[in-house]
Amino acid sequence: MGGADATNMNWSETYTALQQNTVEGEENPLPAIDAASVQEVQPYCSMWDAIYDCLFFCINQDIYDALTPEQQAVVDECGQKAVEYERYINRSSDDEIKARWADKNGVTFTEKKDMDIDSFKKAVDGVDDWFVQELKKQGYNDGQDLVDLFTK
Repeated sequence: MGGADATNMNWSETYTALQQNTVEGEENPLPAIDAASVQEVQPYCSMWDAIYDCLFFCINQDIYDALTPEQQAVVDECGQKAVEYERYINRSSDDEIKARWADKNGVTFTEKKDMDIDSFKKAVDGVDDWFVQELKKQGYNDGQDLVDLFTK
């Protein structure tokens, strides 16, 4: 894992930075990369599932609490169905993008199953505990709940 040095940069500069080898890679969801045509200057793509675009479904707690249990069940069910549909759309889009990049741009994909994920896990061991503690320092007591959602 040694040798990597993360760098913040403006998204609008990414294409040129990759083209000129100022940076060697970037990490973004496939639709964002596709929209900026970065695949034209990025011959490799690792699908390690670290970023997942998502939609947030929110409702005011007072309004939700004022609903009947039956209405709450409908809201909950519809929210779950929307999440499942969003994931389906996202994954379908990824499949189309990957096929097009491979055909048109010659991008080589490495899938998560073909990576040494254990090295990544070892490198970030303890980060989840640090994150929970940082959130607690800022007055949030649900940090462990958030970590649990992402580590299932």
